[in-house]
Amino acid sequence: MELVISAALVLGGLLLLSIGADRLILGAVGLARRARISETVIGATIIAAGTSTPELVASLAGAWNGHYGLAVGNVVGSNSFNVGLILGLVGVITPMAVAREIMRRDWWIMAAASVLLTGFVIGTADTNNLGMLPRWFCVILVGLFLISVWWSIRSGASHEEAPHDTPGIGVALFWIVVGVGMLTGGGWLLVKGAVALATAAGISDTLIGLTIVAAGTSAPELITSLLAARRGQHAIAVANIVGSNTFNILGILGLTGLFGGLPVAASMVRVDLWVMLAFALVLPLVWGLGRARIGRGGAAILLIGYLGYLGWLIADAQQH
Repeated sequence: MELVISAALVLGGLLLLSIGADRLILGAVGLARRARISETVIGATIIAAGTSTPELVASLAGAWNGHYGLAVGNVVGSNSFNVGLILGLVGVITPMAVAREIMRRDWWIMAAASVLLTGFVIGTADTNNLGMLPRWFCVILVGLFLISVWWSIRSGASHEEAPHDTPGIGVALFWIVVGVGMLTGGGWLLVKGAVALATAAGISDTLIGLTIVAAGTSAPELITSLLAARRGQHAIAVANIVGSNTFNILGILGLTGLFGGLPVAASMVRVDLWVMLAFALVLPLVWGLGRARIGRGGAAILLIGYLGYLGWLIADAQQH
C-alpha cells in the first residue's frame, strides 16, 4: 500500500509540475507583453525566481534549523544540474535559438556571479580546503542581485504593443502566483514520493540526496524549459536556466547568508565549485557551435559532461 501511495505522489507531483509550468509561462509572457518587457528578461527574472523556489525554501529552511552548509551544496549542485542536464537534455530533444540579450547580458551576469563565488571561496579556503561565506559577503551578493535585476529590466524594455488576446496584468500576476505554487507543491510531492520508493528499493540516503532530491528541487526548471522549448519560446527556455543560476548564487546564497556565515565543505572547494564554474563558462562555446543555437551536438556535450560528473559523485559516495 505504501508503494502505491508513493507512486501516486510521484505522478501527482509530475502533474502539478506540468500544469504549474504551463500557468507560469502563460502569466509571465502576458506580463512581459503588457509591461512591454522582453520575454528574455521575464524568463531570466520572474520565471527564474519562480522555478528556483524549491531551492530557496530548502536553503532558508536549512538555515533556520542551523544547517547553514546545506545552502552552498544545494546551489552548487543545482547550478551544475541546470546547465549540464536540463539544457543538455532539452537541447537534445529540441534545438534552441539563443537570444542576443542572453549572450550579451544574462550569460555575463551568470558567469560573473559564478567566478565571484568560486574565486572568493577558493581564495579564502584554509589549508584543509574548508571555505566560508561570511555575512558581509552575502550582503554584497544580495546587493549585486538587486542591481542585476534592475539592469535587466531597464535594458530589456520593449516598444511592441501587446496583442489583443493578451491577459491583463492582474490576470498575468495571478497565473504567475498559481504557477509558482503548483511548481513548488509538485516538486515537494515528487521528492517525497521518489525518496520513499528509493528507500523501499534499498538505495542509500547519500545516493538519494545526490540524485533524487537534487533532481526534484530542479524539476520546475526542467519542466518549464522543456515546455517553453517545445512551444518555440526558446528565449524563455534558455533565460530560465541562466537566470535561475544567477538567482541561486546572488539571491539564495545572499539571503541565506544573512542568517549567518555559510560554511563550504572541502569537497566543494576541491571539485564541485570547479564543475559548476566549468558548466557556466562553456556555454558560449556550446551555442557558438551552432551560430547562436544550442544544437543537438552542443547539448549532447553538456549532457555527457553532467552524466560523467554524476557517475563520479556516485562512485565517490560509495567509497565513503
